[in-house]
Amino acid sequence: MMLKVLIVDDTQEKIVEIRQVLSGFVECPEDVPICGSIRDALKECSKTRYDLVILDLFIPQTAGDVPDPENAKTFIKVIKEDEDCICPVFVIGITGMQDISAYESFFESETLKVLYYAENDDSWKSQLKNRLDYLIGVKRKMGITYEYDYDVAIINALQSPEHEIMKKTLSCDWKEVSLDDDKTTTYYETIMHTNHDKAVRCISCYAPQMACTASATLTTKVILRFHPKYLFMTGICGALKGNKVGFGDILVCSHVWDGMSGKYIEVKKKNGSSEMVFEPDYRQFSLNADMLNIVNRLKDNKDVLSSIKGGFDGAKPKTNLNIHVGPMTSVPAVIASDKKIAEMKVHARKMIGIEMESYGMFYAAEHAHHLKPVYTTSVKSASDLADKNKTDKYQPYASYTSAAFVKYIIEHELDY
Repeated sequence: MMLKVLIVDDTQEKIVEIRQVLSGFVECPEDVPICGSIRDALKECSKTRYDLVILDLFIPQTAGDVPDPENAKTFIKVIKEDEDCICPVFVIGITGMQDISAYESFFESETLKVLYYAENDDSWKSQLKNRLDYLIGVKRKMGITYEYDYDVAIINALQSPEHEIMKKTLSCDWKEVSLDDDKTTTYYETIMHTNHDKAVRCISCYAPQMACTASATLTTKVILRFHPKYLFMTGICGALKGNKVGFGDILVCSHVWDGMSGKYIEVKKKNGSSEMVFEPDYRQFSLNADMLNIVNRLKDNKDVLSSIKGGFDGAKPKTNLNIHVGPMTSVPAVIASDKKIAEMKVHARKMIGIEMESYGMFYAAEHAHHLKPVYTTSVKSASDLADKNKTDKYQPYASYTSAAFVKYIIEHELDY
C-alpha cells in the first residue's frame, strides 16, 4: 500500500531530499506533485485527497510573491473550512528558519508537526520517515484508500489443488502478506509483468471452505483491504452434458445466480399424495461487457489454447482445449445427480456449468464501496460432468487451465 503525498515547497535542494525520504512510501518519488505556492497547493487539494502534505512554512501565497509564514497558517485554515477542499489526512510543516516559535505553537495547537530542516542535520529525515511509517500502518489497518492499490486479485475456493496450482501456474515469486489484524486468511502477493514488461501487482488468497458464504466474505475482505482493480476467481467446476464441454475446458460465466434462491411448496398429485416442488427466484449478476468481449475474442485463438494445454505436465484428456461462455449457477452443495441437473435446466436451458462460489464473489463485489473492481470475472474449468461418475482425475488439469487463461488475460488484455 502506497501513500499519496503533496510537497508544498519552492526550494529545489529541499525538494530533492524530501523525495529521497519518500522512496518506498510512494509509487514514484519523482512523480510526487510539487506546488510552489499556497494558491497552487489549494487547487491541488481541491481535486485530490492526500494522505500527507509536506508544507514549507516560508512559502508565497502566489508564485512570485514574497514568502510569509502567515500563508502556511492560511493553508491549514482553508483546507479545514473550505468545502471545495479535500482535507488531507495529515500535514507536516518543514522549515529552515530558526525562530518560528509563534508558528510552531499554531501547528501544535492543530496537533500537527513541524520539522526543522538543516543541510548538516538529518534528524528531520528520521522524523519524517516515522510519520510515513505510521500513515502506512493506519491505511493498511483501516483499509483507507482513494485509488486502486493492487492491480489484480485472484481468489480460490480451495487451497488444494486450486490455489496451489494457480500460484505455480502464474510462475511468480509469491510472498506471504502478514496482517496483524487478520489471522483467519493467508494472503500472498507477487509482481507479474505484461507482454510490454509493465509491472502488475497481484494479491491472492483462498477460502477456508467452499460455497458462497465463504467466497462472499473473502471477496469483501480482499476489496476492503487491497482494493484490486481487477478481480478473478479460478478453479474447478462441473460442466453440464449436452454442451460439448470436455474435461479441462475453460468455462467463463456470462451470468451467475444463486441456484438455491427461491422457495419449496407442497403440491398435491392426482393420486392424492403430495410432493415438494422448488420454485426458483433467480437474481443474476452479469459479466462486464468489455471482459465478455475479451473472452469471446480469445475463444477462437487456437494458438493460445494449444499453448495452455501444452504447458501442463500431468493427466489431461486427448481432446483440444476449448473455452465456453454462458450462464452458470452457484449451489451450496456438490451435485452428482442427472435428475437434479435436469430440474435446474428447466429454468435455465442454456446453463453450461455448476459450481459453488462465483455468485458470492459477484454479490460481494457488486455491493462493495464505490471503489469496486472494474471487472469481476469467474473462470473455472470442467473437472467433471456433474454426474454420478465424477472423479478427481482431472482436477489438477482443470485448476491449471483456468489459471493459465487468467494469466494470459492479465499479461495481454488489461489496462493498468
